[in-house]
Amino acid sequence: MEFDKNSFMNQKTNISQFESVGFEYAQQLRKTLKIKIVDDFLKYPIEFIHEKSGIEIKRLEQFSDLFDLYQVPNLTAREAELLYYANINSVTELSHRQAIRIYYKLKKIDEETYFIILQLPTFAKIDEWIYFAKMLTKRIKFGLNIPIILFPMVSIRNASELKNYKIFTLNDFISKEPNIPKIWQLINMRRRDYKKLKRMIDFVKIAGVDIYLAKIFQEAKIKDINEFKELEAETILEMVKPIQDQETSCIEEIDIEMIKDIKKKILENEF
Repeated sequence: MEFDKNSFMNQKTNISQFESVGFEYAQQLRKTLKIKIVDDFLKYPIEFIHEKSGIEIKRLEQFSDLFDLYQVPNLTAREAELLYYANINSVTELSHRQAIRIYYKLKKIDEETYFIILQLPTFAKIDEWIYFAKMLTKRIKFGLNIPIILFPMVSIRNASELKNYKIFTLNDFISKEPNIPKIWQLINMRRRDYKKLKRMIDFVKIAGVDIYLAKIFQEAKIKDINEFKELEAETILEMVKPIQDQETSCIEEIDIEMIKDIKKKILENEF
């Protein structure tokens, strides 16, 4: 199957799309820090944005909550705001909610407030939001049902544009990417970052290696699984240890046995 890149509109995640941000705040953020899209905002600590823009902390925290929710695949800016007004202000909170309760909460907002909802989301769509929220807040070490946005080089804008191709998870990416020529151009990703993503995906395909471990290997300058396979386990440990020692909170400490197990799996599966 071939894709016509002109048949898809690039979905730019401009902060002015959020009604809660509005034109004036969007202008203020653009003029002071050149923040135009959601990814620009997320690059800075809230305190720094406050200092440079003069926008009150409470308002910036609201924006941050909205943008956090917007990480959920298949959620529009408007829908993120609906959830926020329904007192769901984080991906973690969304992951613990029930679709039926969210639906009736949104229905109540539509009936009792000024917030106009042209079309209420279906139960199926809300269930999908909750499902992805659970995936975003869960460490997945086995299987490929990982939201693509969790990879560090995939921005919200990249992930939004991947929606056009129905690519939400790593499994979607692996199955569809070969049929979409030059996909990095279509989703506005730098080719260098795209190559890093592909190498990281190769690591995550190995059972027991998740995004966290793959990221550590990448930061340790281990180029790909072929290099990992050729290096001695002791050498790999020497390369990754300084990276983990610098972490404020180490999720999982890599030891020699873990490295040997990963090397064994690479050889067994002929990666």
